[in-house]
Amino acid sequence: MQPGLIFALVWAVLALVAGAALVMRRSWLADTIAAERRSRAGTADAKGPSRTLFLIIGLLFVAMGLFIVGWWIANTL
Repeated sequence: MQPGLIFALVWAVLALVAGAALVMRRSWLADTIAAERRSRAGTADAKGPSRTLFLIIGLLFVAMGLFIVGWWIANTL
């Protein structure tokens, strides 16, 4: 296998794992970041990122990983 192909496949696996983690843990991430922002002095009304933001980013990572895997399969046929 070529080094570039190995890198692309590793990147695809990492993107799929990270995307799935962001989608599954989006509520926990948003709540944790919001709590951290509120814990600092003088920022009691600070807002955290929305759960939708983590959903969108996670789905983009999953789509990127699936695209790379699909590209690899199409090139091996």
